[in-house]
Amino acid sequence: MEKLFIGEDGGPRKNPILKRPLIRSRHAKEEKRAGLPLATMGRCLLFLLLLLAGSISVLMAGPRTQSITVTAATMNLNRDAPEQQTFGKLQFLNGFELASKDSRFGGLSGLTLSQDGQMLYAISDRGYWFSAGLKHDAEGRLTDMGKWTVGPLLAINGKVLNSRERDAEALTQDQDGSFIVAFERLPRLWRYPASSSPFSQPPVSLPLPPEIHQAPANGGLEGATILNDRRLLLITERFKNKDGSVKSWLVDKSLFTSLSYPITEDFLPTDLATLPNGDILLLERQYKILRGAIVRIRRIPRESIRAKAQLTGKEIIRLAPPLEVDNFEGMALHQDAQGRVLLYLVSDDNYSPLQRTLLFQFRLIDN
Repeated sequence: MEKLFIGEDGGPRKNPILKRPLIRSRHAKEEKRAGLPLATMGRCLLFLLLLLAGSISVLMAGPRTQSITVTAATMNLNRDAPEQQTFGKLQFLNGFELASKDSRFGGLSGLTLSQDGQMLYAISDRGYWFSAGLKHDAEGRLTDMGKWTVGPLLAINGKVLNSRERDAEALTQDQDGSFIVAFERLPRLWRYPASSSPFSQPPVSLPLPPEIHQAPANGGLEGATILNDRRLLLITERFKNKDGSVKSWLVDKSLFTSLSYPITEDFLPTDLATLPNGDILLLERQYKILRGAIVRIRRIPRESIRAKAQLTGKEIIRLAPPLEVDNFEGMALHQDAQGRVLLYLVSDDNYSPLQRTLLFQFRLIDN
């Protein structure tokens, strides 16, 4: 091998100052022909490996929430008489048809509000949770919604729910800020810890009545609400007693007290909410192919919520066509600083183009 010095002109020459000559080796010629030095290729490979490792670490850190665009078109409850505001014992304040191009949006089956009434939280029966800021005017009327956020519900092991676990049907917020979610097909009751980032931490499992595991696959836990004394009231959709009523329970930690609710006119329970005075509102839905959906709400006195009682109450509103009605499954209450009791209903569109996601707001006329 010939030893050569490289001059400024790129050619070989003698250099008495340099003690170590530059050597044109066979490997250098091969690298030049290849177009990319082997050292550079090694650095690129190392960079790609580090990038891949970083991506994996992000994925292992858990799913992140995302902002999504949801449009809210205002609507009247009675399109033929938009001036009508009073329906039963409720005053209609505003209505919105919600829509989004995000495929995760829809299927809203549970609804609750933050304790200050400024945030809406909802769950879908495909295992997602949603939140949105609420804007009200001086009269308490909902005028608009702020940023919408979506994220997957987590399982106890911190992983995203699998397809068999996703059927979330009821949502309620406890007085400590934690959220309780009831699942129907695989009966579960999970508490998500209070956090500045809701639903970001894995839940803990709460005790359930053993017999709930005998409920029909599509007829189990449907509604849940925290009572003023922090007991939990649960109701099923189609899990029936011998007399035809559906099963219900009061849950006090690990103690379960049975109640029942009689089914009338083919209405089935879809949600529960607790009034400031301790009474319960029960949302029900009836569906007929030729008539469509009919919705009613009954008010159950707090005195009747006791062991082995049959829950009964008076109807305070019934919504039927030609009014704007859909598959309402979620209900939430909030008492504002002026003492007004505001009621919110949301519909489950079943991710179907033939149905809508509606959000209605009412004021209870007689608190």
